[in-house]
Amino acid sequence: MASKIWKDKLKDAKKKVREDHELITQGFDIREEQAREDGDTNEVRKIHAERDEAIRERDFQITGKKKKPVIKDQELFDKNKKANFKRRKGVYTWTEGGRQLACEQRVNKKKNMDSPVAAQGSLATVCRKLDRWEMGYGTEISLKKGSVVMPISDPYVHNNKKCVTVMAGPNIFKGVPVAVLRPVVDDD
Repeated sequence: MASKIWKDKLKDAKKKVREDHELITQGFDIREEQAREDGDTNEVRKIHAERDEAIRERDFQITGKKKKPVIKDQELFDKNKKANFKRRKGVYTWTEGGRQLACEQRVNKKKNMDSPVAAQGSLATVCRKLDRWEMGYGTEISLKKGSVVMPISDPYVHNNKKCVTVMAGPNIFKGVPVAVLRPVVDDD
């Protein structure tokens, strides 16, 4: 409903702008006709120039496009443009084999099943609440954030996630994603 109101308002605004521009164009046409009847070609040229300027301004108001900036010192402009590009983007060069190594590490990180928190017998904490429906079949209660758990299985894939089976107290939770486990930090 609200979008229809805005569409109607937009249509009305466009119609009003169009009518205003038609009135301005008619005024130029009348002035040009009178100048042609008088035989004053300089006045006709002047009216054409005024009309072109009015059209340019009108197009800017309708489309919002800016005129291209006038560059007085091209060399200085190019120098600053390059400096800004380097600052924003940065200029990096790859060492020999660096690009391949970076690609391999990205792939390994995504498929990393040997996470230290997923090792059997290590302790880990859960960084977010895991609902029982998110974990594997047979889990009857949810796992709370901050719970200390111990993985008791090797990593496996469950619901397209790398998961482990963990034990928290007397309870066993199947299908806990490795991504939500964090190593326990000692306060020594």
